[in-house]
Amino acid sequence: MNKTLRSFTLFTALSAASIGVHAGNYWTASAQDGWIDGYVEATLLLSGNLDASGIDTDVDDGTVTLRGKVETDVDKALAQELALGVEGVIGVENMLTVFSPGDNDDAAKQRKLTDEKVATVVKTRLLVAPNVTSANIDVNSTKGVVVLQGKVKNDAEKQRATEIATKASDVEKVVNKLSVSE
Repeated sequence: MNKTLRSFTLFTALSAASIGVHAGNYWTASAQDGWIDGYVEATLLLSGNLDASGIDTDVDDGTVTLRGKVETDVDKALAQELALGVEGVIGVENMLTVFSPGDNDDAAKQRKLTDEKVATVVKTRLLVAPNVTSANIDVNSTKGVVVLQGKVKNDAEKQRATEIATKASDVEKVVNKLSVSE
């Protein structure tokens, strides 16, 4: 009887511990998703080239879902790029709807909007990148060519800025005019 009682007690304790660990993992993942959701929403709202007021975000296991309406295809792509730039995001499901597509046919306007999107994405990624002091970096984009100008602390920071800019979509070339401050 005593052996049966000990076995039952041990089984109950292990079961309770397993449930506690599972609940702890659930809350940890849920908190991480909440943090990512808030960071993505702040990133979208703080973007100077995107009206994010019509965008709703949800996060599940690091995958961001974007819903709502935007004015152009470029806005849709920009929202996705900005979300992908947030640490912890493993993917984006872009379900945004473009509600005024009539102006999207003008190639010059589309190119200008794409250049603005690229500059915003690169600047945002530089702002959140570790080991890059981006406050003194200006980012400009023309026809897919990104120009980085300003001052950085060292050569490693200069190289890291180039790597970050190169990884953004719609970037064909990066011209690094950054100087190392002494």
